[in-house]
Amino acid sequence: MQIDPATPSQALNQRMLGSRPQVPLPHSTMIGELKLTALKSRLASIGVQAELIGEGVLICGTSTTSSGGSVAVRKLAKGKIELEGSVSEVYYTVRREIYNLHALVAA
Repeated sequence: MQIDPATPSQALNQRMLGSRPQVPLPHSTMIGELKLTALKSRLASIGVQAELIGEGVLICGTSTTSSGGSVAVRKLAKGKIELEGSVSEVYYTVRREIYNLHALVAA
């Protein structure tokens, strides 16, 4: 099959060598409501310092921890959680404990 460069529609219909079609990824659903006080006590039991500040904000870890990071957990709205911080051991520990407090249903 020969493609005429003057007709761009034919060139767009063909894929590049080695490319794959984009497939949407399934979304997982977390069931349960996060209680920051429950997360704080769970983190304290595994040795991560956590402090509640303001309305719906939990600060986890300090610069004195071995991994040197801190993470903020915010409840934005019902069912919405924001995890903000530098990539560190504390970040992954807090994320894992949030997952452990919920039932995860994979799509």
